[in-house]
Amino acid sequence: RYAAGVRLLRSVTMAVTCAGLLGGLAANATDTQRNSSAPAELRATIAEMKASAKGPFSRIRWFCRDGSVLPPVPSACRNHGGGVQHGELSDRAKRLRNAGFGVANVLASIPPGRWTGPAAELDTLRDLVLERFLIQADDGWIFRGARTYRGAFQAEDEEAAAGRLLGELVTDPAWENPARFLLLRELARLLPSAVGGGSTEVRQLAAELAEADGGFAALRNKIHSWPEASDARRVREYAKRSPRAGLAERQEQLARQIDSLFDPSQIARDLETLASALQRGPLAERLIHIGESLRRTERSAERLTIASAALASLRDRWRDYGAAERSAALQAIGSLERTVFVATSAPRETALSQSRRQGVERLGELREALYGCGLLSSRQRDALRAANTRIAKVPKLTVGEYRRELRYLDRAAEWAARSLEFHFQERVQALAILEPLVREFIPDRVRGSPLLAWNAITEVLQEDAGRLAGARHEVFGESVGTGLRGLNPGLARGVLAVGGAESHADSFQRTGIYLLPNTVSELPPVAGILTRGAGSSLSHVQLLARNMGIPNVVVGEDVVGKIAARAGDEVVLAASPAGLVVIASDGPRWEAIFGRSEPASELTIRPDLEKLDLKTWRSASLETIRARDSGRIVGPKAANLGELHHRYPGAVPRGVVVPFGSFRRLVEQPIEAGGPSVFEWMTRRYAALEGIADPAAKKQATSEFLGKLRSWIETADPGEAFRQDLRASLERVLGPDGSWGVFVRSDTNVEDLSGFTGAGLNLTLPNVVGFENVLAAMGRVWASPFTDRAFAWRQSLMERPENVFPGVVLLESFPSEKSGVLVTADVDTGDTDWLSIAVSEGVGGAVEGQAAEELRVHRSDRAVRLLAQASAPRRAVLDREGGLTSVRASGSDRVLLPAEIGLLVRLAAQLPEHFPALAGAPTDVEFAFAEGRLALLQIRPFVESRRARRSLFLQSLDAPLERNDGRTVDPDGLPLGGGTP
Repeated sequence: RYAAGVRLLRSVTMAVTCAGLLGGLAANATDTQRNSSAPAELRATIAEMKASAKGPFSRIRWFCRDGSVLPPVPSACRNHGGGVQHGELSDRAKRLRNAGFGVANVLASIPPGRWTGPAAELDTLRDLVLERFLIQADDGWIFRGARTYRGAFQAEDEEAAAGRLLGELVTDPAWENPARFLLLRELARLLPSAVGGGSTEVRQLAAELAEADGGFAALRNKIHSWPEASDARRVREYAKRSPRAGLAERQEQLARQIDSLFDPSQIARDLETLASALQRGPLAERLIHIGESLRRTERSAERLTIASAALASLRDRWRDYGAAERSAALQAIGSLERTVFVATSAPRETALSQSRRQGVERLGELREALYGCGLLSSRQRDALRAANTRIAKVPKLTVGEYRRELRYLDRAAEWAARSLEFHFQERVQALAILEPLVREFIPDRVRGSPLLAWNAITEVLQEDAGRLAGARHEVFGESVGTGLRGLNPGLARGVLAVGGAESHADSFQRTGIYLLPNTVSELPPVAGILTRGAGSSLSHVQLLARNMGIPNVVVGEDVVGKIAARAGDEVVLAASPAGLVVIASDGPRWEAIFGRSEPASELTIRPDLEKLDLKTWRSASLETIRARDSGRIVGPKAANLGELHHRYPGAVPRGVVVPFGSFRRLVEQPIEAGGPSVFEWMTRRYAALEGIADPAAKKQATSEFLGKLRSWIETADPGEAFRQDLRASLERVLGPDGSWGVFVRSDTNVEDLSGFTGAGLNLTLPNVVGFENVLAAMGRVWASPFTDRAFAWRQSLMERPENVFPGVVLLESFPSEKSGVLVTADVDTGDTDWLSIAVSEGVGGAVEGQAAEELRVHRSDRAVRLLAQASAPRRAVLDREGGLTSVRASGSDRVLLPAEIGLLVRLAAQLPEHFPALAGAPTDVEFAFAEGRLALLQIRPFVESRRARRSLFLQSLDAPLERNDGRTVDPDGLPLGGGTP
């Protein structure tokens, strides 16, 4: 009955545990935090506080409004403007605070205005939310003993302080920003409240009982997965059947909480309590009306309809309310979310017993609830509503349309998780140093939200769509309808491994298939990629993987646990061009399939060496370079930028180009005194490496050779003639030294070739300021094609690997407000009527794998389909002193504006005429915007693996879709066998 819920429980936990266990410190963790005591010492401090009868406190004191701190005698602050009594933080608690951990919070002691205005310390507010979660999840957490430490807390003071805090926030104009609504809602959900608790409290008390009594674990799992009203009876029966000393009172408390949670009249009483506090006004009348409507019916479907509509209405009218009404609305949203949760306590059974049309209608109601709770933005709500409508209103719905729209609706869970991660994941990672349990925050939020029912219903409908289409995903022999989304087609076999976003490149093996929490920007060649978060599908590493035919799959939270459990096994990963996925144990059945694979000759990289002019070495202005110079004196980056500058003179930043010949002159110097030239030595070493048969020995020898070569290049003197020439060019093109910054970008003769992109393989150093710094940066950039990672992606596939010649582009820094990638086709389907766009706030958006805004835009009518909102928590901005600074992203639900999308559509229409060499195939353009002005930063061919597209096995996965996608679906039939197409 509740198997689907158990799967979601386990997989969400595994997904975020992987992200947390393998993630590093948050990007905004303070230096003090990074350099503080070892995690074991910090966790020992937390353990001491948990065990202490005083918790994080040393003694009880009065804290007066005039700043006085006085002994705990009656009315101590009477002559000091009043005050509150509570525990004084111990030295160890203060050390944690000073190290950047916002824990040990007493609400009554929080100063007014801390989280309002332009200087609001929102990270400490996030820490407060996470601490409130830990208090609920871990029996008081560090306050466990302090709950009985007389005077440490005053319950009435804490509840009053919670009300004042919410009152401050809802009156601050900054908190009217829709991007903050979810953070505000989570705070209100976890602060002390005058109205009753909900599913979170039920789950936490069940977990505590299971920890104290292992026999209660099965019932705890049931309550965590699909709580029902009858669970109160089950708890009481268990207590009679298996009595345990000291647990009877808590067991009865849990049973009463379940009774209250499922009591239809409780929500109405909560709403009436909130309305009476308001006394009068439209919201008070509205809350009374909602309560009366809920009181009149006990039917789950009707209660879902009422509560979902009310949730959406409360959020829609948010800005119309005054401060008191907003505070009441936040608490009402909590009560109504509990109503939705209870009304959908058996969603799979309900979905199986209702028609397809009714199932889609239930999703529509849950969409409104998710929006009202803050888990979806207004833009996401509209996008999902359109998908709902396309299924429900199409006169003759085809199997293909049904399947595609359901796959789109399946994105809602990913969107909601990304919203929570935007606000909390950095602080979760930081606080996990102290308390690993904090990683459960997002999984717990998902389990206690309408997402639980949403996932169950979409799973049924996608299973149904797969049955009708005759094609479904497969995970270790089990057919699944949801939880997998193919990004790049490909077929691979290898060892399944779990990796982390911070894993060093050396830890990855070419034969590995890696399950990662997010896209890794510096990923070396691997056999296959499974990511919990898609990041940007147009990032450099995604483009490389697509180019090389490396299958890349986004793994949903309902299957990640099943996959992670097979770590260390030999597996096969297949992703078809249409997005179907097979993950299976390797074995004899696959020998014939891999035996039919095409030879690897397609992947041999052969640059045009006859075209090379290595005698030209003097730097030149970017505006003098044309497309015909690509592969001759400069790489395609400089050549195409020069052509773009010629075609769009106002759109390409100024720049200076350093030709291949400068590097060739550099490596004519001896590798060491009396030794051969670097080029000769390099050629000999490449030849010697080919003769090493043992893979491990070859890898070691290659790494040592490349390390020596890089070290030499980075420290070599390019000569006075080179320095004088470059200085003169920079001053002529950009102005006096110190008045500009440049992006120092590598540009080799072995990239953007037919069949090989090379995207992101070499180093780009951002916003380098000052001539001497540019010279030093050039050494690093010249050396970057010779890293182990670049060698594995490129030189190892070349017949003559010594013929990699890096040029350098010095492109003036552009103060991007937003930046990203445009591909002149739908990268999922190949349809050239649609454009693919990935964009994030700040500099370097989308290309490094950030969780970007992803769009599909129709060329003719400019219709926009949202695939993902930008949810990277940080953006990069130019630093005046050089380099980039990381600042908090806005969290806006929209990055590209309609006018900016229009500029990109017009650009895409003009490119074939201006770049005939790129015509006939999709093009990849890196762009940026500042104050509505479009900047063009790179253009290259969009290269996919022809072998992956032609694979007979991958084509066989998609064959049923071609046969069945045009058949019609009966919207009034029952899913999974009750109705037929």
